[in-house]
Amino acid sequence: MIRAVLLLLSLALPASADTARVLSGEHGDFTRLVIELPEAGGWTLGRTAAGYGFAAKAETQPGYDLSSVWQRIPRIRLSALEVDPGTGALSLVLGCECHVFPFEYQPGVIVIDIKPGPAPAGSAFETAFAAPGAPPGMVGTGRTPQGYDWLATGRGEVEEATPPLPFPLPTGSVSLEPLRQELLEQLARGAADGAVDMELPGKTRKTSDLDQGVLPWSNVHLGETPGIAVTSPAGSATAAAPDSGCADPALLDLPAWGGATPPQDLLTEAHSGLYGEFDAPDPDAIQHATRLLLFLGFGAEAGQTANLASPETPDATLGLYRSMARIIDGESDPQTPFAAMLDCEGPASLWAALARDRLPAGPGVNRDAILQGFVALPSHLRHHLGPALAGKFLARDDAEAARIIRDAMERAPDIDKASVALLDAKADLHEGDASAAQAHAETAVALAGDDAGSLVTLVDAHFRTLDPLGPETAEALLALQGETGGDTRAAVDRAIVLAMALSGQVDAAFRQQGATGQVLADLWRVAQDRATDDQFLQHAVVAAAQPVPAVAPEVGVGIAERLLALGFPDAAQAWIGPVAPGDPADKRLLAARGALAQGAARSAIALIDGLHDTGAEVLRADAWLKLGDLSAAELALAAANDPEALARVSPWTGDWAGLDPALPEPWLKVADSMAPDATGDDIGLLGRGKQAVDASLASREAITALLSSVASPAAE
Repeated sequence: MIRAVLLLLSLALPASADTARVLSGEHGDFTRLVIELPEAGGWTLGRTAAGYGFAAKAETQPGYDLSSVWQRIPRIRLSALEVDPGTGALSLVLGCECHVFPFEYQPGVIVIDIKPGPAPAGSAFETAFAAPGAPPGMVGTGRTPQGYDWLATGRGEVEEATPPLPFPLPTGSVSLEPLRQELLEQLARGAADGAVDMELPGKTRKTSDLDQGVLPWSNVHLGETPGIAVTSPAGSATAAAPDSGCADPALLDLPAWGGATPPQDLLTEAHSGLYGEFDAPDPDAIQHATRLLLFLGFGAEAGQTANLASPETPDATLGLYRSMARIIDGESDPQTPFAAMLDCEGPASLWAALARDRLPAGPGVNRDAILQGFVALPSHLRHHLGPALAGKFLARDDAEAARIIRDAMERAPDIDKASVALLDAKADLHEGDASAAQAHAETAVALAGDDAGSLVTLVDAHFRTLDPLGPETAEALLALQGETGGDTRAAVDRAIVLAMALSGQVDAAFRQQGATGQVLADLWRVAQDRATDDQFLQHAVVAAAQPVPAVAPEVGVGIAERLLALGFPDAAQAWIGPVAPGDPADKRLLAARGALAQGAARSAIALIDGLHDTGAEVLRADAWLKLGDLSAAELALAAANDPEALARVSPWTGDWAGLDPALPEPWLKVADSMAPDATGDDIGLLGRGKQAVDASLASREAITALLSSVASPAAE
């Protein structure tokens, strides 16, 4: 029994009941056509002036579907295949000194082989062709009808064509011998490949209850079975090299795949020749087309092309290319075959780095191989992949590697200035130069316009310095919000919140859905510095039972200080939180200020116990004054080395004579006016009255001068 896989590929049903599909296949020494007639019946084939003609023996010819013929064969032996407009017959125009050898594989399926050289002697297919039912003289060559005299038009003068020979013709042993020889060769090859079961004549075959008739999807193959090859015994002596875990650099030599060929030519080449005979994908052509699309940077198209390969025969090389396609399109690939190739030599390490979200710290990363592989990429792929790769090196604190990537991008002839400026801004941010980052980010935004990466970096640069932003940045980010996803969407959401706050839209920033977690903490850093008093108090004064947001310690201190300055010590205490003796001095001092503002002087003194800097001593003096202990207040002010404050406290104890002589003159005049009068009692009553009046006037003038020397509190 000959299996259906003796011939090449399966045939589907014709396109319609009145259509004859024509399929093709190229072999080493001949070209093969298969014609599927809509129904079984007779057919005829013969010589024409241009080659051969073929027609079905029917009242009308079917419509021949030639749409897939030239996808599989070149125009070498068969230069044209046309339908004659007059007769509807099929015309085969040959491009070589060839002949055809037709045979009917099964009813309604006719195979035509086009072979070089002259036809066998006595071949019946070398007689003149005449389409069935055609008018006299119309022989259906696909070109000018034979025997037709154009000069005789209108006069009825038509030359009679050579009458066709009657069919069927006697063939004899000569004309059928090539067919027998061909079948014997195919049977021998099929038996060697295991595709043919040989049985002795006369042996009764086991029959099945199932219908074994010809089904529409039955296979017809014209040539060797794909995937089955006869190998010599010597071939098995060479064992496959063990897998080292690193991909062969020759398989990933992307720069060599495109060369200097124009992109439009590469794209045309990538979409041609993908299928062999009868819609069978050609593995070599698929691999070649996938490489060309990867070189062009068409990741999705490359992945789709690689998926055309048969899943029954997995190809490790195509697996690498599928992962590269996803990487080029910016997609994650959890199953990437490059996962363990970071330390490999050659371009495998580059694609392993690009496949990861971040590079691990420490050894195991072949930095030099990654950079060498990147520098060798075509310029358009360097522009496309460079920013992400540089960002991974920056996250690894390798600014030098990021600079090498940036320089490789800038050296390209078609330099993308926006990408380079953006990379410069990110490098500046990594090095802590926020001002330079702002300048580079503004350049990137001006060149790239609505690029999300440039806008996000601009906002981040302003956030570092808390410099204000215009509202147009937030508006541009809002327009891009719905077009991003993944990590980019998270970065855009954060940038929207911060851009609103930096542009004065603090209330709108707090209403954003993205204002949670770390983004909310960053927003409070902006709000405590940039918000107006009304905006600040609206969000900073929280209910007693409501917890305050988690922010950085320095941000919480700044919020509490501003609340204290605005006269909200209780709200400030909520941001300060519980205070322990081991807490930082600034937190303890701030808590003491809050307690003192709420009237808890003794709590304030306890909170700063052990602190003896100027600020703590001044606060301690204020607390002792509130408690009425002027002596303790004087000791604290003396320790704080604040003579003016001490001068303000000493008169309350009646000690005007103890003022520091270095105090300003208004203080000394007041002290003199308060000194006891040394005049004796012999001046009389009027003299003492006049003396009291003069002393009163002097005190008044001194006090007025003292008050004038003290600056009034600034209006808020």
